[in-house]
Amino acid sequence: MWRRFCGDCPWKVPAPDARADLGCVAFILMAVYLWFLPIGHTIAMRNLAFFLLVFLTLWAAWRYPLRLHLPLALPWLLYGAVALFSVTYAIDPLYSLGEVKKEVGYALLGVMLAASWVRNAPSLSRLMEMLIIGDILMVGVSLVKGLALHPFWHDLSGYPQIDSLYDGVGKFSTYLITVIPFVFAYTILLPRHAVKRRALLYLLLGGNGLALYLTSNRMGQIALAGEVLLAIMVVAAQKRANAKLLLAAAVLLIAIGGIGAKLITERSPQRDPRWAAWRVAVDNIKSEPLSGGGFGRYAFTLRNHQFRQTHSQLWHAHNMLLNKGVQMGLPGILTFLLLLAAAVRAMWPRRAFAANHALYGYAVAGIVMTGGIFLKNMTDDFFVNDGAFLYWMLVGAVIGALANEKPLVASRST
Repeated sequence: MWRRFCGDCPWKVPAPDARADLGCVAFILMAVYLWFLPIGHTIAMRNLAFFLLVFLTLWAAWRYPLRLHLPLALPWLLYGAVALFSVTYAIDPLYSLGEVKKEVGYALLGVMLAASWVRNAPSLSRLMEMLIIGDILMVGVSLVKGLALHPFWHDLSGYPQIDSLYDGVGKFSTYLITVIPFVFAYTILLPRHAVKRRALLYLLLGGNGLALYLTSNRMGQIALAGEVLLAIMVVAAQKRANAKLLLAAAVLLIAIGGIGAKLITERSPQRDPRWAAWRVAVDNIKSEPLSGGGFGRYAFTLRNHQFRQTHSQLWHAHNMLLNKGVQMGLPGILTFLLLLAAAVRAMWPRRAFAANHALYGYAVAGIVMTGGIFLKNMTDDFFVNDGAFLYWMLVGAVIGALANEKPLVASRST
């Protein structure tokens, strides 16, 4: 029963029964953590699952030969050092230290946990199934809300701005951009005989697209279009594109472009107030290019009290990179970009494991997710807290599976 639910957990321990039990408990805790992450007001539950997983992992590493895997160690060290150093010049050092602990410490632990337990394609696929279960819940609640507020969706003029489980449209649209690439990858990787399951998952993908539209988030549509384009570019670079794939991508882009144009036409104000915040953020970086207000989005408010008095809703720079610059100057921006680039490089599909279709598909999904998240947060910054934790957990899982499989594939080819 344990193995049927959890799949393979390929780490060697003296007692096979203990291995199955421990691996399955770790897997369940990781799944619960992923389920609760996007749901608002569940911090206690997600922290319980997270720290139980931390303690279980440390105990397994001490008691059994579980090899801890920390990918992207050097980029994390550089980014973490810049973030920690920012506490020394922070306007509010205690606030910045708390943000470093949360945004760097917890994210780093999430990468290590996922990479240490997810060591092969079957485990990664099983984790994707848990992600899909959470996605069904989130999208289902959103569509039910949409039906309740707009019966039979006969009038969706304007912008409904419907979220899911107490998360807000900004967070929910970011969640959708994060999970859609993996839902799609899992769908196309299903065996040919799984016709009904594939059809249901295509319906779920359609539900994701509709839920994204119901958020009325303009940047969500742009990010989704960017993900489609990036997927085609990555696949084409590996010479795996075909006419059917290109046609499907073209149809998707036309549909997304039409929806995006509608939202932009309806929602774009004559003068977007974020332009003013971006100018202030750039001025902050120019005035202190090597430092800033300290780690944490609230540093923007701490540095710009006068601006905040006239723009009460703009308490941060509403741009992921500009926020890093306001907090830590150019070193913060550069080390953060280096960290994202290192994640993409670690997931980049190589010929050594091109024969493993599951790993290839999830690697492409991880890269596409990164591009979508980057685009999505150019007009806001939801790459914090649960949004960032979900991203790094998925990145760690993909890199962990790739790192363990690549030597195996290479040995078979020799």
